[in-house]
Amino acid sequence: MTTVSEHGPTVVVDASVAVKWFVSERESHVDAAWALLESHLHGRTTLAAPCHLHLEVLNAARSRQLSLADLLQVCSALDGLQVELHPVTGPLSQSAVEIAEKHRLTLYDAAYAALALDLDAELVTADRRLAESGACRVMLLGAT
Repeated sequence: MTTVSEHGPTVVVDASVAVKWFVSERESHVDAAWALLESHLHGRTTLAAPCHLHLEVLNAARSRQLSLADLLQVCSALDGLQVELHPVTGPLSQSAVEIAEKHRLTLYDAAYAALALDLDAELVTADRRLAESGACRVMLLGAT
């Protein structure tokens, strides 16, 4: 059963999707990423992620040579989106380790899958390797 809050079903979103909200150059499926965010902002969906989402998005933005001022704007904007951030501790971190080992994923990616399993939610990602890992229910952004 999918987790449903007062704001619709919960969906776990990873950094490969969230970065598209801030850096669209050289990115595909930006419209689909925006549609997911709009659904969240209008209360039709609740977005959730492990607590390292912000750092991953900022790191990706930084690698695109965004200025310090732009990076600080991304920081503020991320805070304003009110994505439910979950600490990766205790059983969730143990699950992430097991998923990383079983599916040959980074611990960062495995944490998204572990959270999706914990919340009985779908993970939305643009990372084909993560989507094809079979670690959890996944919607590959842009897949038909």
